Parts: sequence; C-alpha cells; structure tokens
Amino acid sequence: MRRPITRAQQRRRSSARVATSPGKSPSPVDAWWASVLAGDVYEPHPIHREVKVQLHGGSLRLSGELETAEDRDVLVHQARQRIGHGIDHLDVSSLRVASRQEKPGILEQTLISAFPGRVAAEYARDFVLEHSRVVPKRNDVVDAGNADKLRVLLPEDFARQTRKEIDSGHTLLILKVDETEAFKVRELLDEDTRSEWTVAVPPQLIEAGR
Repeated sequence: MRRPITRAQQRRRSSARVATSPGKSPSPVDAWWASVLAGDVYEPHPIHREVKVQLHGGSLRLSGELETAEDRDVLVHQARQRIGHGIDHLDVSSLRVASRQEKPGILEQTLISAFPGRVAAEYARDFVLEHSRVVPKRNDVVDAGNADKLRVLLPEDFARQTRKEIDSGHTLLILKVDETEAFKVRELLDEDTRSEWTVAVPPQLIEAGR
C-alpha cells in the first residue's frame, strides 16, 4: 500500500519543480537532486554511488565516501544551492574523502564492452566519458568495418576471442584507462550503459615515456 504524502513531502516536491529550469531536460545529477528533494532518498547518485542521503523534515544529511576532495566540494556546493528549495539545514560532517593506496601512473587497464551496434557503443562511450570524468589513454569503437584494430588494441588471446564476438554481430567499446580509475569506469559500463558484457584485460605497466 502506498503511504499518504505528508505536507513536508508536498512542499519538497513543489520546491523540486521550481528548482528545475522549465523547457530544459535536467541532467542526471539535477534529476537525482529533484528526486531527493521530492523525498526519494534511495535512488543512488548517478556518479557517486556510495553517497547516502537522509532527509528529516527540512534537514538533509549526506554521508559516505568520495574519491577526491574535488568531488566532495562539488557535491556539497550542489547541496548548498538547494537550501531554501525544500531543505533548511545541511549536514555533511560524515561525507569523507577516500584514502587511496593505489598510485596513478603505474598501471593501465583495458576494458572491453559489447553492444548490439555502433550507435549503442558510441552512446555508451560518450556517457562514460561524461559521467566518470576519466580521460582514457585510448577509446575505440570496433566493429566489422575496423576489426583489424584489435591486433593493436588487445593482447593476442583477447584479440582472438573478441574477433569472434564481432563476427557474431557485436560492436565493441574498448577503453584504456589508468588502473586506479578502472573500477569507476567498469561500474558505469556494467550498470548504466546496458552493455551485454564487460571484461577487463589484466593491468599492465605503463611504458616509460608515455
């Protein structure tokens, strides 16, 4: 049974509609904030999926772990912009920055995702680049028209296996990223692009001078 909507929820939903620019499709982040202000605190953030939200009356509490101090600053700024639009008080005392053990610039990893066609693969590439804020060392869309690139992009055993996938009609999105960023990119590929499958080539040392 659906619970009745309280006056506080009605007020937050009205404020959420006001905060969205008319005539313009909201970004995934803006849409997430609108859902939070409307009382939905269970939908994961489109980028920072470890962030938890609690909403009590006009008090919003954010907690969880972010990858960088910049990510935290941006999220806190977004929250503060919405004070007066459904929330009156903001608590970010439990919003932490991860202490990272891995060092960037040492290992790189290649991720391979399969899609039913080139359009879907190109859309997934653009989505991942926008939402991960990762700059890949390479990003390639490979189908039957340029399958010879596999020999350059992948180790021999992976090139042989993925060529069979292309022959069966798949289009591949191949991204080479720093190993410290691979998890975030793979999570987006797995959960948000509807890829048919994603595999990771074992990390390799970054060659000196690259």
